[in-house]
Amino acid sequence: MEFTAEFTTNHLGNFNLLINMLHRAKEAGATYVKMQKKDVESFYTYEKLNSSYRSPYGSTYGEYRKIFEFDKNQFDMFDKECRKIGMPWFTTVQDEISIDFMKDYNIDLFKVASVNSHNQKFLEKLRDTISEEKKLVISVAGKTLKQIEETVNFFRDYNLYILHCVAEYPCKDLNLRLGNIPILIKNFKTNKIKIGYSGHEEGIIPSLAAIKLGAQLVERHFAISRDSFVHHIECSLITDEFKDLVEKSKDNDLDQYIKNLNKEAYKSHFGMTEMEESFLLNSQYGKDFIKDKSKIKWIKIM
Repeated sequence: MEFTAEFTTNHLGNFNLLINMLHRAKEAGATYVKMQKKDVESFYTYEKLNSSYRSPYGSTYGEYRKIFEFDKNQFDMFDKECRKIGMPWFTTVQDEISIDFMKDYNIDLFKVASVNSHNQKFLEKLRDTISEEKKLVISVAGKTLKQIEETVNFFRDYNLYILHCVAEYPCKDLNLRLGNIPILIKNFKTNKIKIGYSGHEEGIIPSLAAIKLGAQLVERHFAISRDSFVHHIECSLITDEFKDLVEKSKDNDLDQYIKNLNKEAYKSHFGMTEMEESFLLNSQYGKDFIKDKSKIKWIKIM
């Protein structure tokens, strides 16, 4: 069983806090820690960058979003610290510029976010840039089985993790669609493809249910504290909670922890819900704010 501590923007752009998170994640039993890399200027439109957004860093969304990006020197120091303490790390690359930024780091995995997991231009760039020796972690929120199959076929020469995911923050139990996990296992699991779960719920019970259903990797947002203004903080696990998840996952009787989970959580549905459409297509990651509109054109991948 593998666990990824996703740091997302919970480090607040503070490098010292980031290093503290790294050590806490190791103490909590994480298999990997994960960063995100985005070229803010090229990813968002001028209108989005200059839109009103109140934060401690200014009055625009651009001022808020840029503070979370670390530079090359900081990534180098982070990489050095990870190697010093023996903690494997990888990153979600959000755009083509970030693929080039990350390609020279000696990391074994790359993450593809749901918004890019059927984006042909982005995926071609990724495949052309990284070797087949690397592993790819691909979240598939909002995707149909056919779209997932096309992406899997596109990366047929790579070792993959396909993560069930719901683009809702935090995700209510009745919207978890955990029943997708056994279907993903049936359709895609092989010696080269593992099935996992990227959870955005509050607490750890749905993540334990995902493990019970066969998830081989669980990714959860990780934070030192939820006392923060940053977006999506409510679905993050703090150190003791992440450690509790790791420890409980080893129990042979997971039913004792998940017996009261709403039965609606086990329903299955592939494709995009209205809430996911709002997030993936019409919000900060979507067509109104991304300069390159092809980023959300889900073209059939051959």
